[in-house]
Amino acid sequence: MKLKITDVKAATVEGNYQWTFVKVYAGDKYGVGEAFPAPQLENVVKEYAPHVVGEDAFELRKLMDKLRWASIPSGAWGISYHAFSAIEIAVLDLLGKELNIPVYALLGGKFRDRVRVYVDTHAGASLESMSRVLLPTTPRWAKEAGAEAQEGTGGAPVHGRAAAMEYTDEYSPRSYKSRAKAMKDDGFTAVKFDLDVPTPYTAEHAQEGGSLTNKEVGHLSELVEAAREGVGEGADVLFDLHWKYDVSSSISLARKIERFGVMWLEDPVPPENPRLLREVASATTVPIASGENHYGRYQLGELLDSGVRVITPDAPKAGGLLECLLVAQMAAMREVTVSPHNISSPVGTMAQAHLAAAIPNAGVLEFHGHDVPLWPRLAKRGESLIRRGYIEMTDKPGLGIELDEKTAARYALGEFEL
Repeated sequence: MKLKITDVKAATVEGNYQWTFVKVYAGDKYGVGEAFPAPQLENVVKEYAPHVVGEDAFELRKLMDKLRWASIPSGAWGISYHAFSAIEIAVLDLLGKELNIPVYALLGGKFRDRVRVYVDTHAGASLESMSRVLLPTTPRWAKEAGAEAQEGTGGAPVHGRAAAMEYTDEYSPRSYKSRAKAMKDDGFTAVKFDLDVPTPYTAEHAQEGGSLTNKEVGHLSELVEAAREGVGEGADVLFDLHWKYDVSSSISLARKIERFGVMWLEDPVPPENPRLLREVASATTVPIASGENHYGRYQLGELLDSGVRVITPDAPKAGGLLECLLVAQMAAMREVTVSPHNISSPVGTMAQAHLAAAIPNAGVLEFHGHDVPLWPRLAKRGESLIRRGYIEMTDKPGLGIELDEKTAARYALGEFEL
């Protein structure tokens, strides 16, 4: 049995992130995948397309190995892997449709009929939309909803030590508590907030070096306490630091919030050196999570030796579902939970749901589109994708959903041709 790939196309839609979709054709048949945002990603996919066209879709592992070797001169990791990941997911969708089986069956079958989802709420208000280089944007759907334009060619990135830090009420304990309660009332059993946020005590000299003052640690601890009060003891709270702080400040904050029963503290220190994570993880009882900035089995395998108790690979970035399946098996040997990072549209979200359904050590899958009216409109599934904090897995072939290309074209970044 052969299924010859005949074409590869890519296009991007402006959601709260910029979602790049890849369609892999075999004649008039096709599969759709999604890549984690990166600059010029459509062009990167087009550059690698000659390596894909003419190959047999059923020889997917061989194809992915070919792409990896083709990327060696350009540095292998990075944007190339975003492109490969989307191509791999699209081929799996294509194969599932061809064989009339769901993607999780191609991954070895499912352990669970539904996948638990956590909602990422940013702070006391929804996270703004951002470009592929972390600048605030106002996409068309947001303007239609009445948002004021905030694009600019300069300015600071949304996350990191160079981010602009202006304290507002959305970073207050009252707002965190209210938002946590609202998400629980919406059916979610796990809610995540950011802690790399402005405080009334933010000091510019401290931020530039990634350190926290005692007053800042105190305020951030109050945010954690407020979120816990908002969800009660029957739900989980998680917190993200977006690699902003140094080792000492991360440890101080982690120890301060231990008494609140936090599910995990994510990405406390810059991602390049796993040994820094080990220092933090060994100094606190709060589980440390990381992984969204790592690529492939080698980087993620090294991360597993850092002492993290939760690993958070993002399959549309890290090399695809088969690569993350291997990482999940490596994690299972260490009793490490796999909770995929996910800022995708419904396409990438459903792809990672298939991964979570197919592994025994799955934790919770991220959902980052709660306040984005465009998000559910991009999926043609017939029913809501996420209901009461879970994704129900079906026996529909491929990913089990289809991209609504008419909606996608309306909100595309540039031309939309898939």
